[in-house]
Amino acid sequence: MLSKLRKYVFASHKYIAIIILALMFALSFLTLKGDSAIVDEIAHIPAGYSYLKYGDYRLNPEHPPLIKDIAAAPLLFLKLRFPESIPAWSTDANGQWEAGWNFIYHFGNDADQILLYSRLPILFLAVALGWALYRFTLKHYGPPTALLALTLYALSPNVIAHNHFVTTDIGIAAFIFFALWSFLEWVNDPANKKKLAIAVVFFALAQVAKFSAVMLIPFYVGLTAIKFLTLPKKNRKHSFWPLTVGLGVTFILGLVLIWLFYLPHTINMPEAMQDKLIRESLYGGYYDIYGKYLVQFNSIAILKPLIQYVLGVLMVINRVQSGNITYLLGDVTNQSFTWYFPISFVLKTPLPMMIMIITALSASVAGYIRKKTKRPIHDLGVYAKDHYIELSSILFIGFYSYLSITGNLNLGIRHLFPMMPFVFILVAKKTIDIYHRFKQPKYKQLVAALILLLTAWYGLIAIIQYPRYIPYISEAFGGSASASKYLSDSNVDWGQDGKRLVEYVNNNPAIDKIAVDYFGGADLRYYFCKRRFDKQGKLITDASGYDCADSKYLEWHVDYGKPKTKYIAVSETYLVSDLFYQKYRPRPYNYQWLRDKQAVKRIGDSIYIYEVH
Repeated sequence: MLSKLRKYVFASHKYIAIIILALMFALSFLTLKGDSAIVDEIAHIPAGYSYLKYGDYRLNPEHPPLIKDIAAAPLLFLKLRFPESIPAWSTDANGQWEAGWNFIYHFGNDADQILLYSRLPILFLAVALGWALYRFTLKHYGPPTALLALTLYALSPNVIAHNHFVTTDIGIAAFIFFALWSFLEWVNDPANKKKLAIAVVFFALAQVAKFSAVMLIPFYVGLTAIKFLTLPKKNRKHSFWPLTVGLGVTFILGLVLIWLFYLPHTINMPEAMQDKLIRESLYGGYYDIYGKYLVQFNSIAILKPLIQYVLGVLMVINRVQSGNITYLLGDVTNQSFTWYFPISFVLKTPLPMMIMIITALSASVAGYIRKKTKRPIHDLGVYAKDHYIELSSILFIGFYSYLSITGNLNLGIRHLFPMMPFVFILVAKKTIDIYHRFKQPKYKQLVAALILLLTAWYGLIAIIQYPRYIPYISEAFGGSASASKYLSDSNVDWGQDGKRLVEYVNNNPAIDKIAVDYFGGADLRYYFCKRRFDKQGKLITDASGYDCADSKYLEWHVDYGKPKTKYIAVSETYLVSDLFYQKYRPRPYNYQWLRDKQAVKRIGDSIYIYEVH
């Protein structure tokens, strides 16, 4: 039985991989269609469209263009109206939010069509990452490990939650993986110019996917040093210059490619607008330290693309130092929690995978203890030489974890995505290694059965969780219904359930009017209300262009007090942020009057409906 299964896996692994990716695509696509616009999409979608259509980078400069370009490319084939006449585009520096709401909801475009066409390329990128992960693991560790690693990636509730949104999260995970794979291919064959060229291209693409990819610079240096030190002494002399020169070429040509990539994105951007953007985007003394020099160099046309890139880097550093409102285990802060990411990882990792992780770590520690080595440094060198790919994965996970834990932004498990492909690969490898340690058939069959059981359980979680993937919490901690006890923000509520709220309310005859305090990217008036037209019969293309008098919708906010309607719907994010204000910035209005009430309905575990009267 076991031998037959093994032969089938080795003979059909490619088709099994395609089926796994098809299942991920199906679950993600169905979720994609039901999800409302999340917060970040309101800024990213119009920004990408404006880059490609106008060659102007005034919107959303704090993120590089690549992922937004990929998402917006299909929109160029649609007949869309862009809000060129509004101040958010014509005169403001980075009026991304108003430009976004106008473009997607107010200007007469089909909002759901825009969301569908811009999200699909991100989902295809997620599929490409899955295929790359499978091929990488197949090359180094064989079919069983490759299929298990792919399953852990493709059916992760956290990956499915975010693999279709127009954000940088799945994009930077993909391009860092592509960059590291291509770099490892070159560093193992440093004389190969073709491999070096590919590594340079993917290094540059990672940099224009998200600014955090700058971490690859010190990491590449470290990996190169390890590779050099693990070479036989007789080979070091011949490898020193190819490795050193290749590393320099990667960084220098990478910068040139970044400049070339930014060039068409800034070619039509007026110098005065870029100067204004610099002045208004840097705060906390950053303009006086850096910004004034950027303005000076901005007058040199050839430097404009690099000035825009550097501005984005400075904006991110500025943002990280400022922190954000963070909720963890019932407590709130305006900075960060040291253990936020480790705790979030444990809370949001499915139980079967956590069992695999604990088992793999325990087996690794036990194996090390059994060796009773007297030469740990020597043995470490031997391990680095014989397991360079595995060591590279471990080091990247450790390096990225350190940066995440010591950082000042706690914005959700999605920020751990760049390291997650390597986590999936290592967990799969160690799990299959445990299987191979057993020699007797009966024990091998038992271990194989346990692995299959855990994998099936893992896949079942992904299916059962549909479509509530963002608030997913491990079954060990109560599931997604308990998410708000532990976490908030994009771990629970990013505005994804706005359309599901509309559907529920409109199909519920018991609700004649409902006050709604919604956190998210969607403008719910677009779905609840009628559109208004002027005397000439033209659509009113601004926020006043909705007639909600005959709808069930009543826009509400915490400072309005208690509504007269029978029902109120409040996003989880606003309930949590209310705790922050009570603790740090007391205000006369709050949702304390809702604290003792039990929600009569929860929409996707992110929006709570209460009966007020």
